[in-house]
Amino acid sequence: GVVTGVAAGTCTITFSYGAGCFRTRVITVNAAPADITGPSNVCDGASITLASSPAGGTWASGSTATATVSASGVVTGVTAGTAMITYTSTGGCFKTYAVTVNSAPSVSGTLFITPTGTSTLSGSPSGGNWSSSNASVATVDAAGVVTGVNVGTSNITYTLAAGCPAITQVTVNNPGITGSAVVCIGATTDLDHSVSGGTWTSANPGRAT
Repeated sequence: GVVTGVAAGTCTITFSYGAGCFRTRVITVNAAPADITGPSNVCDGASITLASSPAGGTWASGSTATATVSASGVVTGVTAGTAMITYTSTGGCFKTYAVTVNSAPSVSGTLFITPTGTSTLSGSPSGGNWSSSNASVATVDAAGVVTGVNVGTSNITYTLAAGCPAITQVTVNNPGITGSAVVCIGATTDLDHSVSGGTWTSANPGRAT
């Protein structure tokens, strides 16, 4: 008595027994929705959009702790793992689709540097790639060493092979001169600047040198 749908439509199933006795039942075969399409990977906290047809069906996630899905098929990663996403048509037929949620990396290190200064950032887990959104402000090499170029900000991005990025803003500042701004005639005061290698000059040598 196991009925297997073959094509959409109706079919009469007959059960015969005894001396010519029988019973019939009309079975409706509904078409399955189209295969689900869209990305199969998403970062935690990010979203992707899945699609199927015909329209009007419902979306569901088999593990909302891993990924949620909206009524329009937008899947949002919650935590690393795999969630089965199901699209069910109005006729009760469904298709499933596995979505893998990858964890976004983390970045640590000093985010404030001076022009020509450097800071080594660390990405976890290791093995990702570094890039700078504004190399005229700060550059970053393959080891995560950020070098200040000009005053401003630049977004440093660390991206894992799975495509999940961590974006950190680095600020390049030109700090002021430190030290006492008052000195007596004949006495001295020490001024300092965090950028080494510069040249000190006086705008009025008749007052102070």
